[in-house]
Amino acid sequence: MKTILLNGSPKGNTQSSGSYFLAKAFASGMKEPCEIRSVYKEDRWELLQYVSQFERIIFFTPNYIHSIPARTLDFLYALPKGSEGQSLGFIIQSGYPESAESEIAGRFFKRFASRLQYEYLGTVVKGECAGLAIMPEKFGKLEKKFAEFGALYEERGFFDETYVRDFAKPYTISKPMALLLNMTNPIGNILGWHKIMKANGAYDNRRDRPYLRL
Repeated sequence: MKTILLNGSPKGNTQSSGSYFLAKAFASGMKEPCEIRSVYKEDRWELLQYVSQFERIIFFTPNYIHSIPARTLDFLYALPKGSEGQSLGFIIQSGYPESAESEIAGRFFKRFASRLQYEYLGTVVKGECAGLAIMPEKFGKLEKKFAEFGALYEERGFFDETYVRDFAKPYTISKPMALLLNMTNPIGNILGWHKIMKANGAYDNRRDRPYLRL
């Protein structure tokens, strides 16, 4: 069972990529070495030809507001029809805590695999991943769970549903939690996003609306 992992993050295989973090954790649980290739940082046609020799292709991708990155989507559309025994699987990570935000992408992946005649391994959705690129050391528990998930996948040849359901929690957030998040959002901005914007010289332009000038 030859498996390849494809990182669909625009950041590529770098420590600042949450998708790469999860892909590495997943592969660390497998006994057989498993390659992690970058959709964004490698030649598109060479990579398409290369992945065709693998039986199992698993995409790791961020979700940017109900959508996956454009080049990753373009790469998917360029995949040839699956041959007998070939499978597709998908792992979505996003900063939103609720997995419902990634449901549209999950439905698309399932239909896409069927349309191209690949066996469907499933789609994993993991929210609350915004901090992966900023403070990965705080996500040791998640790293361990993905390693366990990868080990079970290698052993059984499919995504374990218990882990899939667990990763997807919560599907939605409660009204009290939504109220709490709205109340604490200003603090999060100051400690998180404002700090990042200042480090990149973008803080003073944070309220710009350039498209209104067109």
